Formats: sequence, C-alpha cells, structure tokens
Amino acid sequence: MSINNAAITVEIEEIDENDECGRDDFGFIIGPDGELKSLMIPEHLMDDPPEEVLAILEMFGIDDIHDLGNRLLH
Repeated sequence: MSINNAAITVEIEEIDENDECGRDDFGFIIGPDGELKSLMIPEHLMDDPPEEVLAILEMFGIDDIHDLGNRLLH
C-alpha cells in the first residue's frame, strides 16, 4: 500500500464586516454523509439563538446549545 505524504496548505482569512459572513451569522459544516462536522456560533447570541438555528441543531440531535463544548461533532 502506498501512502502519499504530500503537504496540504490551508489558507485562513480573517472575516470582517464586509465579507459574506457577518458578526451575527451562524455557520454549519455538513459532511458528505450528512453528519454535522462543525459549526460557528456568534458568542453574543449563545444565550438567545434564533428558533430556526435551534431547529437545525435539533435535527442533528443537539438539544442544548450550551452542551456543545463537551461534544465531539465529527
């Protein structure tokens, strides 16, 4: 079996208010298998997230947004 040890370069850009992703936006990364891999939650909205966001999290079995710190998503 051959293993490719090629290096992968990842470019990280800082998000500012002019980008598509704003300060109040939530982000969900869903893998090709339909599982939630990662999410982005604005810290200032953790105490009162929109009902639509809570519904999305519930679809992935997440009932308490504050319990995410103890959960491995992928």
